[in-house]
Amino acid sequence: MVLLQFSKVVQTMDVRFTFQQHELVFNFPAGTSRGVLSKKKLWIITLNRLGKKGVGECSIIEGLSPEYINDFQYESKLIEVIKILNQAPLSEVELLDSLDLLIPDLLYFPSIRFGVECALRSWLAPIDGMVFDNAFARGEYSIKINGLIWMGSPDWMQLQVEKKINEGYSVLKFKIGALDWKQEHDIIRQVRNRFGPELLTIRVDANGGFTRTKIRQILNELKDLGVHSIEQPVSVHENELLSVLCKEAVVPIALDESLISCHTIAEKVALLDRVSPQFIILKPSLHGGISGVQTWIELAIERGIGWWMTSALESNIGLTAIAQFAAEYPLTLPQGLGTGGLFLKNFKCGLSLNKDQLMHHLPAHG
Repeated sequence: MVLLQFSKVVQTMDVRFTFQQHELVFNFPAGTSRGVLSKKKLWIITLNRLGKKGVGECSIIEGLSPEYINDFQYESKLIEVIKILNQAPLSEVELLDSLDLLIPDLLYFPSIRFGVECALRSWLAPIDGMVFDNAFARGEYSIKINGLIWMGSPDWMQLQVEKKINEGYSVLKFKIGALDWKQEHDIIRQVRNRFGPELLTIRVDANGGFTRTKIRQILNELKDLGVHSIEQPVSVHENELLSVLCKEAVVPIALDESLISCHTIAEKVALLDRVSPQFIILKPSLHGGISGVQTWIELAIERGIGWWMTSALESNIGLTAIAQFAAEYPLTLPQGLGTGGLFLKNFKCGLSLNKDQLMHHLPAHG
């Protein structure tokens, strides 16, 4: 399997970090409210030193990741970041602790920050295949995840539902907001008629796809179907409306895209206190890397806001890191982690799936 398209190596006195661009191809046209995805760009950062290797993924979604304009602009920033890291006379532990001081504007490049953090953490980890040293990473317990139902024709969405239920999922998340609402409602209603709330939890993700004039009718219809929560029902520019909808709580509201523009602690506090959502959905590649998501979680816990972590179309490299990161916390809700099966070809990893339980296996040695 050859994923590499081209590579960039930043030449300095001490080359520890390098990066390479890759492109993954989806198994199917992945429909979202922002259009249909067929390919996925990413950049892998590699840290090689003292016979050890660490890797991290810089993953972007075109049209959603604000730090990405085009390949040239994004790679120019990567070159700048890696040059600074290579020239810094610091150990890996010191680099991880000093990222904000070394590269203050890395705050505004969450996907690059996530890649750098993962490369450093995996280099520092005691065992290959680890980014975080915890029970999940060691294969001692599994993480319950939801099954994702992508947008598409009603017949295809129904086929996805059948497949996920047969595979043993008890939580399904429907991407909505792209088809006619009546069609989407009918699909969810048919599923609910077969499986009551005690058997199947239904989440929906609107990606900001509904309008002010329709949203209350839609929320009432979702409530009648016993839907657990709705992610980003209206645009990120509708904070006042989001705040009102959260107070009304017809269906619990989860914020996702609204978090992307919040970089500083003050901005995060302001959003959570103004809108007071029931949940926040956390994606390290979009929401501040590992350190940024850690801050979101601390703020959410202080305010009694629920959360779960979600991958954002990363390859198996990023997905493994996010799963291990999530396992650093006591997980009370099913997570929104992918399964690595979205793409025709992917990187090898230690993840596997048993029904709706995501597991990790360390590589065999000896």
